[in-house]
Amino acid sequence: MPFDPIRQYKTQSINTMSKGEQLVMLFNEALKNLHYGSMMFKEKNYETAEKCTDKCKQIFTYLSSILDWNYSISKELYDLYYFFNQQIIKAEVKRESSYLDELVPLVENMRDTWSEAEKLCHMKK
Repeated sequence: MPFDPIRQYKTQSINTMSKGEQLVMLFNEALKNLHYGSMMFKEKNYETAEKCTDKCKQIFTYLSSILDWNYSISKELYDLYYFFNQQIIKAEVKRESSYLDELVPLVENMRDTWSEAEKLCHMKK
């Protein structure tokens, strides 16, 4: 594989992020794909829309898989990620952007909460 400085930079920047920063990055990526997927459904570009929704489902499935079950909030987070994936599947099946649009404020809220928690953790150090 040839040397790819851009890929190396991205990999290095992710590896040096805190867990909180990585989490916020994943939510940002999910939001980007929710927005773009919704736009593609509205334009009836279903193939591209489903590429976006697949990325979202992968993110929420990954977030579910890394939950620490020693914390009581993990069950609620798992249920929320499961709900997100169910809504995304509905959008795919019905080819309807509204299901994705309804998720955006919920995902933004989670992203903002994690972002604020990350800032608070850095203030304590």
